[in-house]
Amino acid sequence: MKKKNILHLVFCFSFFFISGCWDSKELNERAIWLASGYDSAKNNGVEISGQIVIPSNMQTQGSSGGATEKGFFTISASGKNPMDCLDNIQLKLPRELFTGQRRVIILGEQFARRGLKKMMDANQRSPEVSLRTDIFVIKGATAKEALSLTNPLEKPPATAALSIHEESGGRGNTTYLNFMSAANSDGLRPTLPVLEFSSSQNGKKAGKVGSANPPLLRVAGVAIFDQNLKMRGLLNMEENKHMLWVMGILKKFTISIAKKDSNASLQLNRISSKIKPHISHPNQIKFIVTLKGEGSLRESNSNLDVQYHNNLKQREKEFETYAQKQVQQTIKKVQNEYGLDIFGFGEVIHRKNPKMWKSLKNDWDKKFSEAEITVKTDVKITDIGMNGPSLLYKESEVKK
Repeated sequence: MKKKNILHLVFCFSFFFISGCWDSKELNERAIWLASGYDSAKNNGVEISGQIVIPSNMQTQGSSGGATEKGFFTISASGKNPMDCLDNIQLKLPRELFTGQRRVIILGEQFARRGLKKMMDANQRSPEVSLRTDIFVIKGATAKEALSLTNPLEKPPATAALSIHEESGGRGNTTYLNFMSAANSDGLRPTLPVLEFSSSQNGKKAGKVGSANPPLLRVAGVAIFDQNLKMRGLLNMEENKHMLWVMGILKKFTISIAKKDSNASLQLNRISSKIKPHISHPNQIKFIVTLKGEGSLRESNSNLDVQYHNNLKQREKEFETYAQKQVQQTIKKVQNEYGLDIFGFGEVIHRKNPKMWKSLKNDWDKKFSEAEITVKTDVKITDIGMNGPSLLYKESEVKK
């Protein structure tokens, strides 16, 4: 009985050491940092910008009462390195910076082309920084400009870039983690999604906030980086989706085909990829990429009645041929213009034949650019919608 009392006393006494919060800072004593921006500065320095929440305005921004106060503000400072910048920013703030809620990082194009190693080191060492972060390159602009932009549908607007990326079928908040993984790989070069400022159809800049064409950010493709984490070039949005499809991480994709007398669109929602290497000699490297997709026929402006099996197969073949040609062109473009394996073909060899990979990895970029890569597609239409033939055609014109 005495032994039980002693154990009970020790158990109760331990609460004096483990109870309470490890950090005494309250939320109203902190500046909540939601997004970071990195730009080049003078003397090889860096300028960091941050989007910080204004809690008192978050409930009124964009309300029906007509309040126009922003729910955020953007602050920036230059320095020798990222930590020097953050120290200089803290000197301007009455509250302690807290980056634990940061979800988005935006890099100015000039900064990305200069290289990201310095920025990555500072981010990796901070215990507050989450790897579940979306990171972008802003095309032809600075990160400071991007973070100063509002979005009428999101408050705070930092979350808009993340949502836009997810809705486009991209990698979402695993982008930063994927980038770091690729940066430490010999068989995969890093890539980052690209943002740009929206513009009107005639090429002029977007209008003011509240107009029919307000300035917004949009996903515009992908940036390619080399082994030194320097940006080497850009692919457009279609090419970006081709890359993600080959990698097996594309979430959704719409294929649109157009002919002289017809056009159609297929929205894929079940998408997969399989890469099979064939290596008979270190200088004879071949890959067969099999891309599969299933989805709904969203538009079919032709006289084909896809309720009939033969017509459905014909339409599927058209989508397969078009997708195969486009993806093949994207792979060839990357091989010829950049010579960087952004698809992960080297990682496939590494997993399936580690012994062979040892003899290839030191010169893999060159081997990749010379490899023979064949793309095959298998597309299935699982839903044709409520109508068979287009209603724009007369019954006598419909092909059955």
